[in-house]
Amino acid sequence: MSELWRMEGGGTLSLREEGLRVCLEAVRPDDGRGLYKAWALGRSGRFLLGTLIPQGGGLRLSRTVSRTALEQAGCWPVTGGEAVLVYPFSQGEEGWHLEPCPEQVCQDVLVRESLRGKGRFCIRRKGEEVLLSAPFRPREPFPLPLLFCLARVEFRGGRPWLVWTFDWRGVPVVPPLDTERPV
Repeated sequence: MSELWRMEGGGTLSLREEGLRVCLEAVRPDDGRGLYKAWALGRSGRFLLGTLIPQGGGLRLSRTVSRTALEQAGCWPVTGGEAVLVYPFSQGEEGWHLEPCPEQVCQDVLVRESLRGKGRFCIRRKGEEVLLSAPFRPREPFPLPLLFCLARVEFRGGRPWLVWTFDWRGVPVVPPLDTERPV
């Protein structure tokens, strides 16, 4: 069996079964922005494939894993893929970077627990505050339901992102009211 998906973040993910092993190949254009990691997506989880490397004028990664490993990660059957920029070559003014342990940003026990194990969050330091951000995908579950009311939307790279602000103690900050707009 062989399948092909377009990955979120650009490129394609192909899959070929060889008995109890699954051969996955992620390919995306090399935009020169930095290092990308590829993930296989399933109905209830994601599986890290690794870092794409320059090859043949683009970025590529081939990996063979057991079907059992994908099942344990909630990724069998595979439903798609994602390429994530994890290390930009230029931080620019934005300064966002992928945060593998977003729960470290917040002190609240419930918020920490809801962030544990989630890998799609980015952070940026802004003075005494820490900004936490996640892609906004209207057709997917909200990434941090406990702080739904405290999220604001900003656009980066033409895509919407949810952003939360935490003070130096890790306490969520209530965004200021927009007094310019009529009620």
